[in-house]
Amino acid sequence: MNFSKLRHRIIFLRPTDITTNSMNETVPGYEPFKPYAKNQSEVQDYSVAGLVVPMSGREYEESQKIRAETTYKISTRYFPGITADMRILHDGREFEIISILDLDGRREELQIVAIETDRKTAPNYEGDSDGN
Repeated sequence: MNFSKLRHRIIFLRPTDITTNSMNETVPGYEPFKPYAKNQSEVQDYSVAGLVVPMSGREYEESQKIRAETTYKISTRYFPGITADMRILHDGREFEIISILDLDGRREELQIVAIETDRKTAPNYEGDSDGN
């Protein structure tokens, strides 16, 4: 893998306790996940280098509304503990992980397929943009 192409900063979000909202629906909460460091308190310390590239897009009708969905390929270094029930936060956008591939099985690179979600389940974290 050419690690010099990892020009974006991403934050992995792991699910926390399931809460009930005002409409009596169960909603999972998400918090930042530190893939490699310990005892860091700032959100910027949670971000890792990655490459976020759109792969395909489609539109479909849901409840008589047109909804757009874009699939992204996210490449990053290998980190243990990354699972498909996590989310990814990048540049104020939240991505739902569809699949995770350990390329070549060598624990060097992860290739993640994700879709952008239109609802925010994570709190508004700062420091996940490209320049931070």
